[in-house]
This record gives sequence, structure tokens and C-alpha cells, in this order.
Amino acid sequence: MYSPQGRIIQTEYAREAMRRGSLSIGIKSSAGVVLAGHIRTSELDIPNPKIAKIDDNFASIFAGFAADGRVLINRARVEAQVHKMTYSEPADIKYIATKLADYAHMFTQQGGLRPLGIGLLLGGIDFDGEPRIYFVNPGGGLFETKAKAVGSGDIQAMEFLIANYKDDLSLNELIKLAKQTISNAVAKDEGSDSFDPEKDIELWYIESGSENIPTVESVY
Repeated sequence: MYSPQGRIIQTEYAREAMRRGSLSIGIKSSAGVVLAGHIRTSELDIPNPKIAKIDDNFASIFAGFAADGRVLINRARVEAQVHKMTYSEPADIKYIATKLADYAHMFTQQGGLRPLGIGLLLGGIDFDGEPRIYFVNPGGGLFETKAKAVGSGDIQAMEFLIANYKDDLSLNELIKLAKQTISNAVAKDEGSDSFDPEKDIELWYIESGSENIPTVESVY
């Protein structure tokens, strides 16, 4: 339902749920793509991963409700495999991002449903060799980006990215920028005492022209 001001209030609530999730970022340059996220942990918990491989050439990271993220990631994997089985070729990243955006948008159109409370980044190397990152928001909006932060501390993270991002960053510089962005944003948003960069950042990267299947790594 629209408000008299033309706003969809439930979608705005879902965006707020996204912004309460732990920080996730995606950064790309001609050298490759990096996805990184802040993992909130307690002393006895084993954290669930924030980054999920969708296909050999791209992965996803989200901020918001973990259960909603799990549903959207599983749907992305299914769409990727259905496309591969139907057309005998892998899907490009935008195709999967569009499918997810359409799915998220459906939850804003029907009564009795609530919008998904997550923002999701898909990043990797497309089959034309170009690094790409797409952002899917809770309302089903979709856009391509060079660098994006979602979740708690996203304002501080975006300010840091805008000030330090360059199109010609090397892969090592992208990784360094991702770590610095999360460390800076979390310190300002949650306090430095609760953050340990040695164990509280999850990182994934893929290099342009690389033939290796990327893997999720923790910060070292």
C-alpha cells in the first residue's frame, strides 16, 4: 500500500532492517572484484559465512536478516544452474541479479507478504572478462556499481570509499581498501573495542583474467 506521500512504508521498514545488518561491501576495478564483510561474533558462537559462491565466476554478500539472505542466495544458485542446464552455458551476473531483483520486487506487490529485509551485492568477473558488481535492494531495485557499502555503518563506509577509491587500483590495493573501509566504519559505528580485524572480516576476491576458481578467505 502506498502512503498519501507516495511512499511504500513496508519497503522503507525493510531498508531499515538491511541497515541494521553487519556491514558488507563490494569494490571493483579493472584488476578484479573484492567482496568483504564484518562478521559479528560472540565468544562461543561459530559465525555463519556472509559470502556465498553462486557460480565459478561470481559470489554474493548481504546485509540484513540472515534467513532472508539465505533464501535469496539459494534462489540465485538455482537460477544459475537452471540457466546452465537450459542453455548449456553459464549465466552472466546481470541476468542473475535481475532475477533476484524481480523476486524481491514480488514481495512489495502482494498483500500478506513482507519485503525481504536484506540488501545483496553480486560481484565477479563476467564472461566478457569485465569485473562487475550489482546491488539488489529490498524493494527490488537493481543497479551496477564500482563500490558499495550496505548495512550498519554504511554512511561512514561510503564516505571512506568515495574519498579513497580509484578506477586503477590493483587487486592488492582493493583488498587493502576493503579492510580499511570496514575497520574505519565499524570503529566509528560500534566502537573499536568490539572489533578484531584478525577474525571479524570475511573476504572474497577474484582477479581479472584469472583461471582459478575463487575461494572465500578470512583476513590474515
